[in-house]
Amino acid sequence: MNDALASMVLAFVPVLGRALLHFFWQGALIGLVATLLLHALRGAKPQARYAVACGALLACALAPVLTIAWLLIDTPTLVASPTVAPVAVAKDAFAVAMYVVPQAWNLDDAMPLIVSIWACGACALLLRMTLGVWWIQRLCRAPQDAVSATWQARLDALASRFGLRRRIALRLVGAIASPASVGWWRPVVLLPSALLARMPIELVEALLAHELAHIRRHDYLVNLLQSAVEALLFHHPVVWWLSHRIRVEREQIADQLAAEAIGEPRRLALALSELSESLSPASPLRLPAPALAAHGGHLMSRIEQLVRPALHRSHAGRIAFPLLGLAVAGVALIAHAQAGSATPVVAA
Repeated sequence: MNDALASMVLAFVPVLGRALLHFFWQGALIGLVATLLLHALRGAKPQARYAVACGALLACALAPVLTIAWLLIDTPTLVASPTVAPVAVAKDAFAVAMYVVPQAWNLDDAMPLIVSIWACGACALLLRMTLGVWWIQRLCRAPQDAVSATWQARLDALASRFGLRRRIALRLVGAIASPASVGWWRPVVLLPSALLARMPIELVEALLAHELAHIRRHDYLVNLLQSAVEALLFHHPVVWWLSHRIRVEREQIADQLAAEAIGEPRRLALALSELSESLSPASPLRLPAPALAAHGGHLMSRIEQLVRPALHRSHAGRIAFPLLGLAVAGVALIAHAQAGSATPVVAA
């Protein structure tokens, strides 16, 4: 039983390694398409850009899975005999390319090392995410005083404006610098106790409205899945870029919903401005990635969007040419592998 399992793992390592290598050009193509779509939607609502970025990140998550399935189906027929490979090229060029591209440089011996490096990086990032969730849960269990009851009533009143029927708990904590929302099944809003001493009540309520917007949209769950994709596909820069764009657009959507709930976009802009001035290197600890803090994204651009909604600057087009170059290189690599595999047919 153990020997069979070990042999299956050893046979799966080269397939996983090839899938990781193929994802470099696959991710570049996905990033190129996402860049063009985001650039075309630069004047649209942030909900549209958010949907495009989430769809592109989902495509990045599915690409290695589909590649592994394809390799597991076609690898036995491709490696059966050297004389069969040219026929397979003529029959199904894409299947041959999926197998030959990593083999063109004789990387079979390096596959265990490649997979080991990827596994170490992914496990480290997943462990970091797990520790972040655990630390957040500890903050949610912090003891409360009478002041928290007053702010709990204010939060309940704001939640009714968003149509949130379930009760959302509020916790005053001192270990963070910005309000944040955590949890999906039982959401909790974390409010820094130091913020109450230096910011007016109406501005703090505006920041709380921003966090309630995240809870209404179930952004914590999406952000948790997004962090998992980052950990598993950390080796591709397009994944990090798409994740960054998702967070930027998510914050703008939450700002819009919060401004509509309180009816004063400028009050939220002023609250964000006060928050940006209070944040400094000496500020308390910031929450890890799974949490959704009010200082997320670019604060100044968010303030501009609230004050001047018509003004929007998109920088998605800046990475179009690097991604196009990487995608073309991947396609050229596949074509070269196909031509190398078809050479024995001509010689015969």
